[in-house]
Amino acid sequence: MYTDPNSMMPLLPSSSAKGLRELEDKAAELVRRADRQEIPRGLRAVLAEALRPMNSYYTNKIEGQHTLLIQQALQEDFSDRPDEARKQRAAVACMRAEQEIEARVSGFEHLGEIPDYFNAAFIQAAHRAMYQHLPIEDRMAHGKKADGSDWSEEVQPGVFRHHDVQVGQHIPPSHLHLDKFIVKLWEGYRFEQRAPRALIAIFAAHHRLAWLHPFGDGNGRAVRLHSHAGLFALGLTRGVWSPMRGLARQQERYYQTLALADHPREGDLDGRGNLSERHLIGFIDFMLDVCLDQVEFMARMLDLQGLEERIHKMLLAESISAETPSLMKLNSLTALKYLLNVGPTSKPEFRQLLGGDSERTQDRVIKDLRTLGVITSEGLQAPFKLNVPIHLFRYLFPGLWVEAEGTQHP
Repeated sequence: MYTDPNSMMPLLPSSSAKGLRELEDKAAELVRRADRQEIPRGLRAVLAEALRPMNSYYTNKIEGQHTLLIQQALQEDFSDRPDEARKQRAAVACMRAEQEIEARVSGFEHLGEIPDYFNAAFIQAAHRAMYQHLPIEDRMAHGKKADGSDWSEEVQPGVFRHHDVQVGQHIPPSHLHLDKFIVKLWEGYRFEQRAPRALIAIFAAHHRLAWLHPFGDGNGRAVRLHSHAGLFALGLTRGVWSPMRGLARQQERYYQTLALADHPREGDLDGRGNLSERHLIGFIDFMLDVCLDQVEFMARMLDLQGLEERIHKMLLAESISAETPSLMKLNSLTALKYLLNVGPTSKPEFRQLLGGDSERTQDRVIKDLRTLGVITSEGLQAPFKLNVPIHLFRYLFPGLWVEAEGTQHP
């Protein structure tokens, strides 16, 4: 069993490592593409919140604990089936955790400004952010100790495990020495503050934290949230993409590259640490590819012309519904395009965009737009703004969240 923090070396690829230059080039390309991403003004304030359910769904799917009944859970409408209700609570907990951790890192220009990003306090905060919202019965965890015996306990939010464990074939470091390992991790990564080098550190830390398995349960979700927070802090995601989706879509490869990076050094050409440098580079490369794929997919989804065309198709399709028969009676497409391009719009101005001579007809169109869920307002005098509920993903962002495309309006 590991007790010496040097046993998780190398923390980063060495300067002479084969493939490092290619990693740095790919990380720089990710920064360039993310910086070029354009977000329509009307979606800037709402898209991040709209995508939280999807991010939660996918990080939980990786753990086999996913549910599509998230919108209902947000309205505290929980399933009568205990297992489904537990998954709903986990989904909401992950959404709240993502929001909390993003707020924690907002306003910083690089990782070095974030208190303890690579240290115990932040890692524990990511775990606490998820588990503090769960009832005791959802925090019960079970597993195998390093000696093969079973363990069962209530997982305490943000508290490192207090026993030794075995995860598959891997036996993580002794719980008695976790603090030393975390200090070593912080010392190895704390100077990697700015992209693109910071990206390499974030993804290297992703593996090393998973290898440490510091908590009794929730390690995968906490580690992914830690990486998500780093990407957000660097200003790369801006709330419109996350690695969660890509990792779930390539779950087998994700687990495979994680496991390969657990391997000990494979000969004299595989670095000078205890663990394989070559496989660590392979894992980081995989993570960069996942992020590049997500950036490119969302760039296509956010193309303004394409979005406007999909809004039109959505209105046409939903106008034949008995619930929203008035959608196309006025210039609803023009009004929605204006919200997309300009942002929140006063109600009188929105009515002018709809056109027509009858206030009653305008009321019917607005009612149908609200019923559809594509516009919302926070009060009688508040402006209208775009809304992207889960059941409209199939129109507005087809292929983004395939599993939810059949979701109906709750």
